[in-house]
Amino acid sequence: MNYRDIVRTANANLRKSKLRTFLTISAVFMGALTLMLTTGVGAGLKTYVDEQVNAVGAKDALIVTVKTEGGGPISNDNPKEYDPNKKQAIADFTRQPTLSKADLDKIASTQGVLSVQPFYSITPEYITSSGQRKYQVTIGQAVEGLNQPLKSGRLVKVNGEKYEVTLPPAFVSKLGFANDQAAVGKTVTMGFKDATGTIFTQEATVVGVQEKTLIMGNALNVNNTFAKAAYDRATLGVPDFQKDQYGLAVAKFDTNLSDQQLKDLKKTLADKGYDAKTLDDQLGIIRQVIDAITTFLNIFAVIALAAASFGIVNTLFMSVQERTREIGLMKALGMGRGKIFMLFSIEAVLIGLWGAIIALGAANILGRIGSNIASKTLLKDFEGLHLFAFPFLSMLPIIILIMVIAFLAATLPARRAAKLDPIDALRYE
Repeated sequence: MNYRDIVRTANANLRKSKLRTFLTISAVFMGALTLMLTTGVGAGLKTYVDEQVNAVGAKDALIVTVKTEGGGPISNDNPKEYDPNKKQAIADFTRQPTLSKADLDKIASTQGVLSVQPFYSITPEYITSSGQRKYQVTIGQAVEGLNQPLKSGRLVKVNGEKYEVTLPPAFVSKLGFANDQAAVGKTVTMGFKDATGTIFTQEATVVGVQEKTLIMGNALNVNNTFAKAAYDRATLGVPDFQKDQYGLAVAKFDTNLSDQQLKDLKKTLADKGYDAKTLDDQLGIIRQVIDAITTFLNIFAVIALAAASFGIVNTLFMSVQERTREIGLMKALGMGRGKIFMLFSIEAVLIGLWGAIIALGAANILGRIGSNIASKTLLKDFEGLHLFAFPFLSMLPIIILIMVIAFLAATLPARRAAKLDPIDALRYE
């Protein structure tokens, strides 16, 4: 009996006991389905994160902040010797260490850095339009090369002469605009507090409506010209040593740098007292969280598969007992122990394979339904997010894992069948 005949015989044997085979495959199916759905959620979310990074571009930008020493009053860090040349973590959680003009010059002078753009620490009190109600708002400062996905209009001109802003979709109707297209070209007014606590206003033209993303969320995106003007007015009268402070800066580098050269650039900045991360680095923590949650959920799926493996063991033990005379006859006709072992092992592997394939089909159907429901309810603001994704390369290891578990489960009954004495087997009633 060649290997093809062994596979055909294994399939035929499974068909003989349809109900028992169906119940065993169903147990494998439930564990496989759970594993594929949890993996599908992780793959869908990571795909969305990757798409967000690729969509916004800015592959040549490093986000630079002050590298702090110590962890504040509740830190578990070991005590460190005071160094007057290093900036310390601030105990006041409402404030963060800032970059000065001298810091910007040090960053700009670093080999590999092409330019540096500061981010102005400015928070508006409210936003309004044409006498509409006032709403709290957060603003983000545009970066050259940052390709914020838009629903309508265009991106702001980062260093253009006019004050420009793009709105998140949640603010369109709140500010009295009929739709995304109607908002483009209109004027909005933002209120800020100056150093004396007095409110001043600054207008900007809406040039686009952005999509809600992981990166920007519901924050408005303003150009550098607007941010600098608001910052200058808010800090009017403040001494220069207090005024010229920036929460972070964006350093542009040559995109031709290799991974190692970019790593060396980050290390050089770290040695100078700065933390430098690409946008991909900053979103890396999100991927780690997704991986951790997916791994935790997969534990339950593996437990279900382990339970299903006992069903495979039981099915094959019963099959060995029922086919004892048949096994004896095959041995009497010259079939060796190895092929007997392989016959029962392949039956188990086929059970795992069919359970995994059916689970993959069901997971795709349930995933599509779940993604459609989520995109219209909980995740409706995140355009382009598909909650479930089942890429073949992610699913293939799961199918192989299930087949391996099934094979291991079959080891004991298959060995028992292989070790049967042919004379005793033929006498078995």
